[in-house]
Amino acid sequence: MKKHNRFGHSLAGILAVGAMCAALPVLSASAAPLTGDVNVDGKVDVLDVVTLQKYLLNKQNLTREGYNNADVTGDGVVNIYDLLAVKKQIIYGTTPVQPEQPTEPETEPETETETETTTETQTVSDGTAASIVYNGSSVALYDINGAEITNATNVTVDGAYVTITAAGEYSVSGSSDNGQLKVNTDNTADATAAVTLSFEGLTLSNQSVAPVYVENVGDAVTISVKKETVNTISDGTTHTDSYTNSSGEVKEINSAIFSRDDLKIKGKGTLIVNGNYQDGLVSKNDLKIWNGTIQVTAQDDGIKGGNSVRIGDPDTLVANGGDGDYSNLNITVKTSGGDGIKSTETDTDKGFVIINGGTVNVNSYSDGIQAEQEFTMNGGDVTIYTYQGSAYGSSGSTSTSTDPWSSGSMGMGMDGNANKTDISAKGIKSVGLYDEAGTTWQSMGNLIINGGNLTIDSSDDALHCGGDMTVVGGVLTLSSADDGMHSDHALTIGQGTANTFDDVQIYIPKCYEGVEGVNIVQNSGTVYVISGDDGYNAAGGADGSGTGNTNPWGGGAMSTSSGSLTLNGGLGIVNSASGDHDAFDSNGSFTVTGGYYCANGQEPMDYDGTFSNNGGSFITMQAGNTNLTTRYSFTDNSGNVIVSFVSASGGGLYSGSSASAQSGGTVSGGTTVIAQAGDKAVTVGGTLSGGQALGQSSGSTQPGQRW
Repeated sequence: MKKHNRFGHSLAGILAVGAMCAALPVLSASAAPLTGDVNVDGKVDVLDVVTLQKYLLNKQNLTREGYNNADVTGDGVVNIYDLLAVKKQIIYGTTPVQPEQPTEPETEPETETETETTTETQTVSDGTAASIVYNGSSVALYDINGAEITNATNVTVDGAYVTITAAGEYSVSGSSDNGQLKVNTDNTADATAAVTLSFEGLTLSNQSVAPVYVENVGDAVTISVKKETVNTISDGTTHTDSYTNSSGEVKEINSAIFSRDDLKIKGKGTLIVNGNYQDGLVSKNDLKIWNGTIQVTAQDDGIKGGNSVRIGDPDTLVANGGDGDYSNLNITVKTSGGDGIKSTETDTDKGFVIINGGTVNVNSYSDGIQAEQEFTMNGGDVTIYTYQGSAYGSSGSTSTSTDPWSSGSMGMGMDGNANKTDISAKGIKSVGLYDEAGTTWQSMGNLIINGGNLTIDSSDDALHCGGDMTVVGGVLTLSSADDGMHSDHALTIGQGTANTFDDVQIYIPKCYEGVEGVNIVQNSGTVYVISGDDGYNAAGGADGSGTGNTNPWGGGAMSTSSGSLTLNGGLGIVNSASGDHDAFDSNGSFTVTGGYYCANGQEPMDYDGTFSNNGGSFITMQAGNTNLTTRYSFTDNSGNVIVSFVSASGGGLYSGSSASAQSGGTVSGGTTVIAQAGDKAVTVGGTLSGGQALGQSSGSTQPGQRW
């Protein structure tokens, strides 16, 4: 198939017209901004035509003044119609350059002008449409040369309802409050058809059907959002449209943009999607958002991909040889009654959500991000707020107390958090595959964080998965009215050596339980927890906060196996609120091979199986409060700071053989981790001035005994 550029004009055709303009008159400059002076040289001539051609072909950028001058039609959008207008402005200019021989007849230039005018304004009965322009209740079509078409071979028009039936690249602009843009290619004629829709200042709404609908395409549909344009797609509060799936079932179409096939969004412009009925932006297959400013509001779910949702082109990742620049990718999602971003398919090779980069902000009624099978974050800046945030209380209202653990803020039930919401309002959730009854986990449900900055303020668990959770990179701030991190199976933090504190940084300023899983392993990194119950809890029991499919939490309860807690390295700081709460708790074995830990709780370390410490260093205290005002430091045999932090007042005891522990004093120098904790940030290295050595604790190896 012949390929056209994204603006619907072949390069050869544009250059041919440019060559015809070479001998045309020149408009002189004036003090005021000069419309048509694209290259801002003070005059309007063929060089402006060439400059604008290059811009439309994505081969040259314009200055702000040049862009404003290029908007000859005054519609706020620079496109092919401005190129035509510049050429006509040169032809019919009011201040043309005078010929060298004034007495010479000017019939030849007039003849050339007339020919050009006829070419630009002709109407073609039949042709291939490349540009679609909405004008209220009607639509105009143009071919690659800018000529209007009354009967297109690849596009059908019924009022303001447009259907694209063949592969190609289409420029779409204009406005209609009762229009639709549909893609429906014939797989028999072209099984690999690909369609690109270049949105160039499009405002399209419809009160009864999806304004943008991909019914069928052989390959994929790409929405390219043109730079410096704002495009708005809105549906109504009711829908009458539907489709029949491969099983013969009639399914409702319930979003403003709805695609039954793969959909990709890219560009440097703005796309606003208003899902006034239910969902906002939906693909039943793969949904890729590579760049652009995407703003979605929805009554139910915001952004949804059946097979997958992928945010950020993976080729841009530094790990894949890219430049790591996602500065042109910004996504904002606001939902009134559903999830923010989700993937819904339950097959094990589908149901993925992947974030590679960009800025993502989600404010959702229910889960912020839900992956049916697996969630992966490789980078980016992600902020999530769900329901009423971590201030949610048992009455369904937020607490106004300044003490996050006041009785009105959160219940401290022995078997889980008594103040759970009656909806699933988790920050990020990966569900997994369950049996038909929805009660027994089968596979998947993994949650993986390799890097990036993640901030969550949620009424339910901040991070939750039915499978395994692996956090080996990134800077995380997790506030929750329930658990900070919850895995129904294994939960692994870090992958470095014992003295690596910055590879993964996790700050949990508010939670019921901080780090919860059946088998918890910390290899490196820094974890700082302020909890209402246990800080680390291996196999915390069936507290109803799992992710099965049949209850309002979205899944089954945690496994009841004995579990294990293994600390190999890094730094773990836990401050538990007053009450029968443990800093580090294992329902099974508790093994320490290295690292540094501060355990503040009524029972600093509790375990029901065996305990062994083969190289770890502990500060333990039974302060049972969250009055975090005292500095503690682990130092080496020469008195140099290994790591220093602020924890609870109330003294402390030291146990271990690889370091010493100090209370009080000040630290100068060093580097900072957990910087997001403000005055509770952690210092690695540096020099300690003052301070008092903590007393030694022999500890206990008896199950359930306090240190």
